This record gives sequence, structure tokens and C-alpha cells, in this order.
Amino acid sequence: MKHITEAARMTSVVAEVDVLVCGGGSAGVAAAVCAARTGARVLLVERYGYLGGLATGGLVITVPPLDNGINREIREELERADVYRQGENLGDDPSVDGLIAVDPELLKHRFMTMLLEAGVDVLLHTYIVQTLTEGAAVTGVIVENKAGRAAILAKVMVDVTGDGDVAASAGAAFVTEEQPLPVTLMANLGGVDSEMAIAQLGNWGHLRTVVEEAVASGELDFELEVHSKYFAPGVFAADLCHRGEVNLWPGSMFGVNGLDPRQLTHAEIVTRDHAMRLVSFLKRKVPGFEDSWLEYTANQLGVRETRRIVGGCSPTLREALVGACDDTVAKPYSKRRMRIPYGSLVPRDVDGLLVAGRCMSAQQDAMVQLRLIPVCLATGQAAGTAAALAARDCVKPRDVDVAALQRALSSQGVDLGIAEPAGAATPA
Repeated sequence: MKHITEAARMTSVVAEVDVLVCGGGSAGVAAAVCAARTGARVLLVERYGYLGGLATGGLVITVPPLDNGINREIREELERADVYRQGENLGDDPSVDGLIAVDPELLKHRFMTMLLEAGVDVLLHTYIVQTLTEGAAVTGVIVENKAGRAAILAKVMVDVTGDGDVAASAGAAFVTEEQPLPVTLMANLGGVDSEMAIAQLGNWGHLRTVVEEAVASGELDFELEVHSKYFAPGVFAADLCHRGEVNLWPGSMFGVNGLDPRQLTHAEIVTRDHAMRLVSFLKRKVPGFEDSWLEYTANQLGVRETRRIVGGCSPTLREALVGACDDTVAKPYSKRRMRIPYGSLVPRDVDGLLVAGRCMSAQQDAMVQLRLIPVCLATGQAAGTAAALAARDCVKPRDVDVAALQRALSSQGVDLGIAEPAGAATPA
């Protein structure tokens, strides 16, 4: 491989803040809002031109209930806008209780409104390309955008990039899997006669069988070698917030390394082709889809796992579900026992940094549940609040008083499922 030598250069510092939130997905929005509400000067940097990540641009718009802490706040906003639906006919997995569907465009707007109302400074269309460090502590990042290259400095940073990019650049230990979970591209259809479709299918889950049989018989053509090697037949469909709108899961690709740009490019090409072929098949063969159209495919590929940062603790799924830890700082659901310890959000060997979302510290089996959107929001809320406390008290995130953090979260309306922290304020 050839190399070039880049000339030394002076990089302008364009911002200095208490808390820098790196990433504007669900976890990033929660982290930024809650850090600002705790009194910190906050800047959020996001590579896309919108907020929400997979919850919006990824069209992952059917999720478990939003009913605790900042999750509940978002749900109440969506209910007021009449774009939050809960029912038995959402999704194809009968084991999932109480799935809800949300409008992705309204969620983008609501997320931005929450940030601005909290006083968060937002910088979109900006890539984080390097983490700045002094010894074992992070001090800021180098970013690039249309204005060129610049530096942002912060007392504390929160990595909510999904892939743990900031933590990895800082030298934090992380783990990856040799065989990562599959990647998926979602799509939305309009103009579906849902009543006719369900009358024919019985329920949306049966659509999966129809597609699998069509692929097996060759009626649904995925015969190109580059496609058939990776195609995993399957459809996820749901009546959404708007009449005649259906959310499709056109299948998944296995063996894709979400940290390899070439593999991601290939996956984008294949999954978008699958979506087009699937929509054509549904229009021809499934009653109720005759007059439907492809509204849009997701702006970003749904990558389920890449890096998991090694933190102070790394719970298994059983440990997270039992939730018997004294340092619980996130409980995503009010009616489920799942709890997440503070150690999962604190990198083991890097200071000045917290992580949240799917790059948090946990065992792979736990991430099947911990990467879901309500969990990302809950861990983002905890990480953002902890970052603000660390900046205020001039301590390392690992040295934050967990009891004080629990009291702060309780005052924000989070039910941690533990005995009320001493001195906790009653939520308004």
C-alpha cells in the first residue's frame, strides 16, 4: 500500500464546551438534552442533516413502549400529535408485547425541538475524524465539514456514534464479533389496502411465509449469485401511523463488517435491490398491494453491532434482566425489570468519556435487547446527566457520585426500580 506524508498544520478551535455529544441518534439526543437540563453547556455533532439515527432515517419505527424517563416524555409528545400507535397488529413477532409505531418525520422535528428548547448547540453535516487526548484523558475532537477542518474542545465527551468511533480513536479497549449480526435496510410503502391484505394473509406475520415460499420457488427472483449468497428471506410489516402505510423488512445480509466501507457499500447496493424486487413482487402477487408504491428506503443501513467498548462492567443478558446492581442508572421500561449499571457507560481505560447506545459495555447476548431504541434513549439520558455532573464537579466520569446521579435521574422522572436514592426530588 502506498502512503503519503501530510504536512503539519494549525487547526482552529471553533468551540469549547462542558459536554460534547458525538452523534445525534436516539442516545445522542437524550444525552444532549439531559446534559443541558442539568446545567452544562452542550454541543451535539451529527454527520447527517437530521436527528434520530435508525429511529428516523433508518425507518426502525416500530419499537417497544416508551414509558420511563425521557422515553415517556417523547411518547407524550407523539400522543399529542396523534402519531403514536399501539396495538396487537403491529409486527410479526407475537412474543413482543405492546409494540408501538411512531412517525419518523415528526420524531425528527420533535428531537430537534427538544435540543433547541434545552439550549443545546447543534452542528449537523459534520464528521468526527479524530479524538484528541492528553495522556489517558480525552480533551476534544477534530471535525471536518464544508467549512474545512476544525477542533472542538470539551471537559467531558459522550460517544453515542453507535460504532464507538470516538472511544476507539482515543485508544479505548473494545470487542467485536467475528460473525456480526446481519444488517438490514428498511423501506416504507404507501397505498396499501391493509384490510384486504390482512383478510388474505390472516396477519402480517404470514407475509414472511409468502415471501419465503416465493424465493424458494424462484418466483421472487434473487438468483444473482451476489444476492443469493447473502439473502435471508423475511418481511416485517406493520400498519403505521398513516392509513395505507406499511413498513417493510426486505431481508438481511449476513457476514457484513459494519466497520468496513467496502462491505457497507456492497450491502447498500444489495439491500436496495432486494427492496425494489420485493415491492414489485408484492404489487403483482399479494392482494391489497396492487396500488401501492415505494415511498422511500431508509437513508442508512441498519447495522446491529460493531464495537462494544470495554467498561467497568459488562453484563450478560440475564444480569441485565435481573437488574440486581446497586449502580443502576438506566431502566428503559417501567414494567420490565431490565436495568443497566453505570459501569457499562464508563470506558475502562479512557478518562473524560462516557458511552451510550449500542457501543456500551455488555456481553453480546445482552445487546440483542440493549441496542433497542428505548434502551438507547435511557442510556443516553444517564450518560448525558453523568457528563454534566462530571463537568460541573471537575471530576472524571468514573468518579461521579452514583447516588447523586441516581438522584438527578429520579428528579427527571426516571423510575430506576431501586429504593429511592437519598435526597431524591419528587418529579414535577
